Amino acid sequence: MDISDTIAAIATPVGEGGLGIIRVSGPDARRVASSLFRHSAGKLDELQSHRMYYGTINDGQSAVDEVCLTFMKAPKSYTKEDTVEISCHGSPAVLRAVLKLVIGAGARMAEPGEFTKRSFLNGRIDLSQAEGVIDLIKSRSEGAARAAYNLMEGGLSSRIDAVRQKLVWVQSHLEASIDFPDEDFQTATDEELVQALGEAVSRMERLIKSYDGGRFLKHGLALAIIGKPNVGKSSLLNALLEEERAIVTHHPGTTRDLIRAEAELAGIRVELVDTAGLNPAPCEIEAEGIRRSLKAAETADAVLGLFDGSRPWEDADTRVLEEMGKSPFHIAVINKTDLTQMLEWPSSSTPPVCVSVKEGSGLGELVSLIASLSKNVTTGGDDEPIVTRLRHREIFLRIAADLKRAAEEVGIGRELASSAVWDALEEIKRFTGESYTEEVLEAIFSEFCVGK
Repeated sequence: MDISDTIAAIATPVGEGGLGIIRVSGPDARRVASSLFRHSAGKLDELQSHRMYYGTINDGQSAVDEVCLTFMKAPKSYTKEDTVEISCHGSPAVLRAVLKLVIGAGARMAEPGEFTKRSFLNGRIDLSQAEGVIDLIKSRSEGAARAAYNLMEGGLSSRIDAVRQKLVWVQSHLEASIDFPDEDFQTATDEELVQALGEAVSRMERLIKSYDGGRFLKHGLALAIIGKPNVGKSSLLNALLEEERAIVTHHPGTTRDLIRAEAELAGIRVELVDTAGLNPAPCEIEAEGIRRSLKAAETADAVLGLFDGSRPWEDADTRVLEEMGKSPFHIAVINKTDLTQMLEWPSSSTPPVCVSVKEGSGLGELVSLIASLSKNVTTGGDDEPIVTRLRHREIFLRIAADLKRAAEEVGIGRELASSAVWDALEEIKRFTGESYTEEVLEAIFSEFCVGK
């Protein structure tokens, strides 16, 4: 990829809209824009940085569209290059026409993610921040958007930089004692080095631990709703979705296949899976539905077991409790609390949440519990970053392993400890992108759309 030329692309989503933006970046951006733009006030000597101009884009004979144009002079732009953004009307035909003129004036079509890639290669952001950009674009819940924004703004990078600084201190003492063993100056003791390495390991392990919750934030939580027939599974699904997604009747066994739907609950994207009732004496069709239900519960991130509080405990309830307990993350819910309660909950089981789907009571507490499942292994406070990318987790695992090895080898031989610390520092460079391969860049930036 040549980053010395000028690129252009439509930066807004495909489809009609009130506005659409053409983004141009590179050394020729100002000249390209000036050759096509006609200011509403007449002759314009030169575009000034960080000012918006009103006028038209012209094809040499007539105006193509009425636009607002903004020029950002390097390095104070997203790419750290001269950048122009042309706000057009959001007609796909208009945007294509303006882009064609921009390309004809000397720019070339940008590759997917090339604007952000230039931002990385020009040193404005590190590689993890670039990944935060694509995660923010693709976020599908408030929680995912917050995690992506923190990554994009360098929240995770700052934590890793703090680890790097500690390792630089450790390495300086290790190298000094290796290179000048006979010199009369004080270096850190083995105990001080081991303590510093232990603190760095603890920081890495907190970040590693946050990944399980982070992947739920990013990808969503798959939650299977299981229960015997006619306990209100479909009614609960509809209540959580706030729409009539599943058919609800008084007849048991209405749901015979899986029904999947997405909802955002307390800022977390959740895929809800309504399943067939676990009938102890099913017909052939119901038996297939039950098989699929059990498979859905087995593969889901979490399971919600639903019970009817208005009916006595039955063998089918015992089976639901057993299936629910197979998932490490599960919630027991007693429904129909608006009716006379006849269910005796097993004292040895986790206390359930009590709701009335019909009246809407208890649903707020249930939503909070569902959302908390995605956070059960995240770090302790809101200020702590959450790891949402597998690439980061794998790097952090290697860093933690290198530092544990270094701590073990401090007292054996400082040369061995120093080698392990160097390995950890190299892994940090892979995280930030200071050390990268074209394959890694291609894999990351291939996720981007054209225009970003």
